[in-house]
Amino acid sequence: MKALPPLEWAAGKLYFLADQAKSKGIKEMENLIQSIKGHFVSAKQLQREIHEKEKLLKKLRRLTRELTTYREAYRENEKLKALLKVRDTLKYKTVGAYPVGGSPSPWSNSIIINVGTRDGVDRGSAVLDEQGVVGIVTEAHKEWSKATLITDPSFSIHVVDSRSGVIGVVKGTGKKWCTLNYVVEDRDVKPGDLLVTSGMAGVYPKGYPVGTVVEIEREPGNLFMEAWVKPKVRFSRLSYLLVVQSRRKNP
Repeated sequence: MKALPPLEWAAGKLYFLADQAKSKGIKEMENLIQSIKGHFVSAKQLQREIHEKEKLLKKLRRLTRELTTYREAYRENEKLKALLKVRDTLKYKTVGAYPVGGSPSPWSNSIIINVGTRDGVDRGSAVLDEQGVVGIVTEAHKEWSKATLITDPSFSIHVVDSRSGVIGVVKGTGKKWCTLNYVVEDRDVKPGDLLVTSGMAGVYPKGYPVGTVVEIEREPGNLFMEAWVKPKVRFSRLSYLLVVQSRRKNP
């Protein structure tokens, strides 16, 4: 076999190497393209998954809002049922009401309610909810009234300790708690005792909850104890109310 001249041999070798490099480069390029395609497929899949998750989150938020609405409606329904049950046990004529203005705050201890003189409501009518005494009507107009809450400093009500029978007067302080007054220092009153209306003045139904004794201070030498009372009513959640009309139910 005749040997190639050195120059021709070198040229052939370079051609061979170039062809090999070309083949190898194409293969690597194909692998790279396949890899890139795989990444695009993964990105699309990821995008679909993100879209599905966003749809599920939107649905979850909607269902959460609906559940909150249903729970609130259930609570309101339970409050209304309890209030109607209370109404049926009272020996007073009452009219249903709800707040339409004002809200309890450090600067205000009164609310506006949607009933007035045309509904049989007068100044001095008691205002109740299903939990306890709310306050008293201090202004009565034809279609609306102003009710002063038991937390107002001008408010006072005769009460009885439902456990011991001790009598006292609950007064508002302008803050979230009231005070129990005119109870002799050695009388049997304890934290946790429930105070209810005495019915003495005939304004409030007898035995209706007013508040719970939460703290007592007995100072040596003082004639009366000092006691703090937490109202039974949650003033921040007032909704349905009962207002005692000027005339009692017929016996």
